[in-house]
Amino acid sequence: MRNKLIMLISLLFLMTLVGCNNVDKNETREVSSTFSIPVTFGDGAKGEYLLIGEEGKVGLLVGSGKTGEVIEEKIIANKSNKYMWYFWGEKDSISGDFKVVGTDEEGKEHPVLLSGKDKVWQYSNASISPNDGADSHIPSYMVFPTSGLWKLEVYFNEKLFGELVINVEES
Repeated sequence: MRNKLIMLISLLFLMTLVGCNNVDKNETREVSSTFSIPVTFGDGAKGEYLLIGEEGKVGLLVGSGKTGEVIEEKIIANKSNKYMWYFWGEKDSISGDFKVVGTDEEGKEHPVLLSGKDKVWQYSNASISPNDGADSHIPSYMVFPTSGLWKLEVYFNEKLFGELVINVEES
């Protein structure tokens, strides 16, 4: 009886290890869809912002232009750039401690938020700031150390809010 119990526990442990390893290796990534939001520029001209993410929940600004003439900007590896995040949802779900964790194609996690010269992986106490029809928005600087498809996980108060996949190109 004892040997059978040990074998059963060993088998379950082995199945758990194999199952966990296959989850990351078999993950297929596709770039998240894009969507537009209307905007009025400082000169009064009508235009739109192009966001990548999940419409009505989370979007990362990746382009802008006159209505129907939006130009998407490439995200370049090893180049720090300012990005605007847009959020839709209840106040409690889109405020507080904000962080973004990126996972490269090999499954390695990287903190990707930067703030000026000081590397900051989390912004504390992000408050609600409606903008351009979104319930809130947050500016951030980010840098991606490698090219490829990156999965970005967005957290508020250590709770996963949403995720998106972006394509980071070679410099």
